[in-house]
Amino acid sequence: MTSQQIEYVLTLAEQGSFSKAARKLSVTQPSLSQYIINIENQLGTPLFDRSSSPIRLTAAGQAYVRTAAQIKALEENLRNEISDMSDLRTGSLRIGSTIFRASCMLPRSITEFCHRYSGVNVSVTEAGSQQLLESVLSGEIDLFIGAGSFDPKLFEAEPLADERLLLAVPDGSELVGKLTATPLTAEDIRGSSMRFLTAKPVELPQLAGEKIIVCDDGGEFTAEKIDGIFSTVGMIPNYALKVRSVESAFAFVKADFGSAFLPDSLVRFGDVSKQPVYYVLPDALAKTDISLVYRKNGYLSKAAREYSLLLKQLVSYGTWRTS
Repeated sequence: MTSQQIEYVLTLAEQGSFSKAARKLSVTQPSLSQYIINIENQLGTPLFDRSSSPIRLTAAGQAYVRTAAQIKALEENLRNEISDMSDLRTGSLRIGSTIFRASCMLPRSITEFCHRYSGVNVSVTEAGSQQLLESVLSGEIDLFIGAGSFDPKLFEAEPLADERLLLAVPDGSELVGKLTATPLTAEDIRGSSMRFLTAKPVELPQLAGEKIIVCDDGGEFTAEKIDGIFSTVGMIPNYALKVRSVESAFAFVKADFGSAFLPDSLVRFGDVSKQPVYYVLPDALAKTDISLVYRKNGYLSKAAREYSLLLKQLVSYGTWRTS
């Protein structure tokens, strides 16, 4: 396989259409079609089933694409190894994150990294967790910053920070007076105050009938996760509103619409002035780990290693360093 063959076949498989693939490759449709035919003639078998729309890979095509993707990843590894010889005067760093984490955790660290290594080209891919993990495996991104557990056979995951869900309640609402747990301010959480460290978890039955705002983005804080929390006490939550992002849920809490379960990383790392009050949840229901994730046994570029060290220093296991 040549680099051009790999690019043409992978692009056509991705686009599912000769016309769309030709536009992306900046070639004419007839020339692309003839090029693919030549590859298929060399192999002695068709790679694409042209009878369907969009076109589909044959069994041979699927095997070809798997191998082509592996070769492409190996070529990218080689380029990264060679760029290391330039002592980070050139190179690339490709980071993957959900939109929420990209907005909260990446700006400061990437700004500092680019200041130190101005010759390194940095890119950020924002997508869902599953899509980003697939991109790690295919070599399309170097690092994924996400929470939860990861298959140790496929990924290396270095703990970056603890993260826990909090119940965010509009400050001054009737619910604040109803709950027996201690309300916490954003300053309590950011500074890990004694009030925060000794706070007793909220009693979930006290939320019966209360308006809950939930994210419906297919990410890490979905209704399914909140359902699991309430199921521990045999309750069904009252979802008064479903939104597409953590930030939207936070905005509706601030507008006194209702309460929401939000990650503490929004409080610790987000640049937000007006804040609701918060209540802790039992560790077994709320705590998880944010990790730096990369392909197991894959080459990790010097740029990626340096950025990992910088991010760990800035996050400092739960809070930004002030010095």
